[in-house]
This record gives sequence, structure tokens and C-alpha cells, in this order.
Amino acid sequence: MKAPAILLAVAVSVLQSATAATDAADTVALENRVLRLVVEQAPAPFIERLVHKASGQALVASPTSKSLFSIALTNQDGDRVTLDSTTAGTSNVAVTKTGATSKAVIAYGAFPAPGVSVEVAVLCDEQDPLTLWTIRVKCPAGCRVKAVRFPQVLAVPTISEGDDDCLVLPALSGTLIENPAKNWRDGFGVTLGYPGNLSAQFLAYQDRSAGLYLAGRDTEGRPMSLGVSKRVEGFLCWHAYTVVPDDGSDRDGTWESPYPVAVGVTQGRWYDTADRYKQWAVLQPWCEKTLVQRDDVPAWWKEGPDVHVCEVRTYDRERTCSGSYYPKLREYLHTLRDKIDGPVVAMLAGWENHRRWTAGAYFPIFDEDRAQQVLRQLREDGIRPFFFLSGMFYTYWNEGRDAAEIPAAEQYGSSYVVDEQSGKPKEYVLNESSPSGEWRRHSYQFCPAAPQTAEFFCNVIDQAHALGVDVLQMDQTVSGAGGACWSAGHGHAPGEGVYQSLAFWDLLDTMRRHGKGLSPDFVLFHEEPHEQLIQHLDGFHVREYYEKRWYRGYPGAVGIPLFSYLYHEFAVGYGGDSAGLSAGDSRWNVRCHAMNLAAGRTPGGAVWSAPQNMLDAHPDQIAMIRSHCRLLKTRAKDFLMLGTMLHPYELTVPQVEVAISVRRGDQWVSESMPTPAILTSSWQSPDERIGHLFVNVAETPQPLSVDLDTRNAPAGASYDGQVWRSTDDGGFRPLWHGQRLPMDFSTELKPGEVVFVAVTLQP
Repeated sequence: MKAPAILLAVAVSVLQSATAATDAADTVALENRVLRLVVEQAPAPFIERLVHKASGQALVASPTSKSLFSIALTNQDGDRVTLDSTTAGTSNVAVTKTGATSKAVIAYGAFPAPGVSVEVAVLCDEQDPLTLWTIRVKCPAGCRVKAVRFPQVLAVPTISEGDDDCLVLPALSGTLIENPAKNWRDGFGVTLGYPGNLSAQFLAYQDRSAGLYLAGRDTEGRPMSLGVSKRVEGFLCWHAYTVVPDDGSDRDGTWESPYPVAVGVTQGRWYDTADRYKQWAVLQPWCEKTLVQRDDVPAWWKEGPDVHVCEVRTYDRERTCSGSYYPKLREYLHTLRDKIDGPVVAMLAGWENHRRWTAGAYFPIFDEDRAQQVLRQLREDGIRPFFFLSGMFYTYWNEGRDAAEIPAAEQYGSSYVVDEQSGKPKEYVLNESSPSGEWRRHSYQFCPAAPQTAEFFCNVIDQAHALGVDVLQMDQTVSGAGGACWSAGHGHAPGEGVYQSLAFWDLLDTMRRHGKGLSPDFVLFHEEPHEQLIQHLDGFHVREYYEKRWYRGYPGAVGIPLFSYLYHEFAVGYGGDSAGLSAGDSRWNVRCHAMNLAAGRTPGGAVWSAPQNMLDAHPDQIAMIRSHCRLLKTRAKDFLMLGTMLHPYELTVPQVEVAISVRRGDQWVSESMPTPAILTSSWQSPDERIGHLFVNVAETPQPLSVDLDTRNAPAGASYDGQVWRSTDDGGFRPLWHGQRLPMDFSTELKPGEVVFVAVTLQP
């Protein structure tokens, strides 16, 4: 028996009170000041319509896919069964109102799997522009819920005309899919998971007028995913729970979602949607302290040194190790420091005992006798050496160039991730073979919960510290958690679980405590950012400059500094490993270094095993890094290292066609990456000053005219303005005094010039 139809309007206006009334047959509507959401009850309840009220735009409109959830479970016979909301034989909807909160409860029963019932609850509050969704699944004895995709929403094929439609994806540093209706074929989709490439828990499908917003609200590091797929009928957006035995969600035959999922509307640009997510995120544990408040992050790192990647091994034409670069390393790094006029952190690739990226058996390090002397001298010179750790791996066999078996791997066999099928340590292969020869690394992986794991990594810290190295990175752990382990002897339930996150966080905390006990200057970084890791690390290795590859390799993808926008004031990031240097006039390299600056990252650069590339580097590339370093010696550091990113300006400037090498199949080809001639970003310092950055990446002078304001920060009565220019050695110079904003700022930027305007509220 289906409940009578009800229209439930929830309004925040003092002129309008919430009411319950009858709507069209078989529908229930939840309504607040920003959205109207209609649930249709036949054939089984689903989201029939979602309207952004300000624009009148329907984001969901009579979808052909009427599935609100999909549930995978195992039955009493151990067979896997998938249930869909549309397969429910019975359903009903009931609505209640308590104070300012309205609640719709949707019950589903009579599924093809006997004894299974589902209850969905939707909360709509006058004080919250979002609706919050939870789900509960009851199963008969012997059945187990394995995965739940909920909620599922089929959005319209295009919003308005579709030309400015986009998908906002928190894929590590951040990705925007432009015009997905045009750039994606039917059936193409992206799933972002945690552990995995999901660095924050939301996605949006939007244009400037309206958009669909979907966000998880987990705070415990539970496995989850968000996804979007293009269908003929529109874009299917979903959130999915990975059901694990250690999160407390499954009790006495009932599985209940351990956290709600927010469904709502948005509008504007990607950063407007990020604002909506950030309102919730800053209240979560990973935002407990800002960088200014964190005394566990050393001051030298907050200054923003240049992170430079260079190799300590030399290679022949076949890429076989041919010798040591340590004898030349000190002179090389002094030359770099003089060129860029800034402090240097030197990531020494190939430092390991065996070939580069050989994990676990790190010591004695490569060419240790000479290395010890050089590392000591570098520390005395104020240059900090930096080692990448190959994450949680321990290599047992290097195949191909510089091949070797590493028997020492066997001593930690009881601490490795165990494979589900074999019951033995799981084997992982890193394949970097190329036309020049085979190169494969065969490794095991430490389980973060295993008793010996923390002991092993603390011992690595001890040995690195003895060499004078107190800068380390957990590399190759881009997923942000440990691997799923099927051991019964590590103190966790076998398989996927919350322990993958919790034990990894504990490991990072243990490593940092241990390292900082040896030296207050110790820092530990992580390859690629994740919100849950912020308070467990000193910083992240980020790649703001990436385009057309990895998490920005999807059709129609372009990079956006999404993670920086969300969390810049909480976490330091550096981008060095792929921001190259070359003797040739590479606009791509200039762009990479400018992106580091514009996104509020530290300066960086990389030559790997080609040191001559720095020694002969094109002046434009060095000039961009040098301007970055010099700017961070001024008050601008408070904005660019410690501040909050604000809404950027949309400048009317030419597009520079920057050439980028892209891998297409087995071939590398040159493609064009349109880039604004002037990159820009805006900032609020911890003491609430406003800063605006402008960087000319073109080879020609560029005019700039912009009305300077406080962007999305509150505005005061009158302001003083000062400007810093990389072409002027005089520091900040006054622009105006005691003026109301906005103020016109018109100038011309020379090729490669960096301009920073600081705006200070008068007392």
C-alpha cells in the first residue's frame, strides 16, 4: 500500500512557513529556499525531478533510469546477487516534520531475493540548502551486504545550452571536464575511489546557472567512491559505499549507511561549488589546525623552499647505471641556488642501495662513502637533502636493467599484505620498461597494521637521520591508505576495511613523532593530496601543472587547483618532479613553474639524470623560479604559503598555445594546451589582508586591466594598496592610500613578469 501523495514545502523565508499538502498523484516533494526535489513513487520511489529554484533549471527531469540504489549481496548459498530499487515489489513513502526538519522515509520490500527490505531516509532542513540521504538494508540470516551504490541520480543530458557545462571532479589536485556532453562518448565514465584518486568527497555537474551537487560525509576513512557516467539519456551520478566488516555498519542482519550523502544544487564556477563543500569540510578533523596554528610543521618548510629533483647516479645510453654524480652534486646545487636566489631542498633520486625505486633494502645507500661526505657538506651549506621512500613496498627482485634479487625481503614476510587467493604475500609489479630495455620491479607491500611495519619505517628514519637526511616522502602511496590485506594475524579483519586508513594514519603519526624526536626539522611528505591525511603529514607532493595525463587524462579534462582552493591554509604542497628545466625555450616548462606559483605551491624543478638541463636552462625558466623564490622572501609569503585561496579573476587575455608531449597509445605526440597569457590567483592572508597575483607566461608584453576587490572575502571601508614586481628590485611600492574598493589596476606585464598586489584594510 503506497502512502498518499504529499507536497512538503520547507522554506526559510520569514514570510513563508513550511506546509504539507497534496501534490500530483504518487509524488512527494521536498522543498527549501534553493531547491525542489520530487520523489515519484511508481514503479518504485526514485528522484523524478530536482530543480534549482533561482534559475528554474531542472537538473533531473523525468529520467529514464529510475533506480535510486543498487545493492550487491551474497545469499545463503554464497552466490552474489544484485538488487535494484526498481525490482522492489512493494514500496511506500511517509513524511514527518519536527521543528525545522522534514523527513521522508521510503520503504522498499518484496525483492526477488526473499527477506530483503530497504529503508531510505531523506532529511530536508530549513537551515541547510542540501538534502541528506541515508539507507538501511535488512537481510535474512546468512546474507551479507557487500556494496551499496546510493544514491543514484540521472541528470539531464545538458544544462541550458550545454556549451559551458562541466564536471567538477576532486581527482587528487583537481580536474574539470569541459562540455562533457560533447567530449564524452556514451558509456564513458569516471569512478574516483578512496583509497584511490579521490582527494575530497564531492562531485558536481553544473554550468554557471545551475548544477547538481553530490557529496559523501565520511570522517573515518571508510572505503567509498563517487562516479559519473554519460548515458544517452543524461549523466548518471552516484555515490557508493564499500561495505567492510570493521566499520560497525553491519549489525544483526541489518546494514546501515555509516554516514549520510548530501544531494543538492549549485551554480556558478567550480570554486563556487567548492565553497559549498568547504563549509562542511573545515569543521572536520582534518581541518583541526591551520598551518599558522600547527607548531608540528617546522618554520623552514612554511617558508617555501625550492624542491629540486636530481639524480645521484649516472647512466649510459642503455640507461644502465654507469657511475656516481655525488662528486659533482655540491657544486651543482650551489649553482642552482645562485641561479634561483632561494633555499633548496634536493630530492636525490637513485639514492637507494639498489637501482632507483628499489624499495625496502635502502641501506647502505648508493656510493655511501662519498655520499656521507657530500650530504654532510650540503647540510652545512644550508641545502637539505631529501629521500623518497618507495611507499609501503619491499622489493625482492629487480628485472631487466641493473637486475638483482634481494633476499632481505624475506625477513619481513609476516608483515606483508596477504593475497586473498594464494594466502601468501601479494606480489606487486612496477613496469617502466621502454624501447631502451626491460625494467620491472617486483615487490611485496607492508600492511600498515602489521606489528613490524612501524618498526621497519622508524629504523629507516634512524638510518636516514644518521646520514643527515631529515626530509622524507611516502612515495607511491597515492591512494592515501594501505593495501587491502587478507591476513588473519595483523589484528584486523581480512579484506578491505577502515583499518587501511586508520593504520596508515597511525603509521604516519608514528613516523613523524619518531623523526621529530631526532630532529625538530624533520618532515614527512606524501605523494599526492588527500584531505584525510592533512593533519598526519607536513605536506604533499602535488602536480598542479599536469595536463592530458593520469587523473587529467580524461576526454575534455583540464586542471583546476581544487585541492589548493579547499585546503591551502591547512597544507603545504610542492610540485617538483615533473616541472622540468631545459636549454630550449619550452613554454611548457615556463607554464609548469608559473602554475606552481599561481596555485600557492613551493617553487620546484626537476632534471632527474640530466643535470646539464639545469646548468644550461633557458633564462625564462630560471627567471620564473627566481621570481617565485624572491616573492616568497616578502610579505607575499603569508598569502602564498599560509593563506586562503579566494575566487580567481576571469581575465580577458589572449590564449597562448603551449605545446605539450602526450602519450597516445604507444606513441608520444605533440599537442597544444591553450593557456591564458596571464595566470592569476587571489588570496587572503591569516591576518585578513587580500593579495592578487598576476603572472605573464607569454613571450610578449601583456596589458592588464582589472578592478581589484576582496573577491569572496568580506569587504571593509577603505584600503591601502601596494605592488611588487619581479622586474623591480625595490620591493613593495605604494599604489594608493585609503581608497574604497574596487580600484582599477591597469598596467602592462613584461614577458615572464610576476606582479603581486597586496590590499590592506585601514584601521
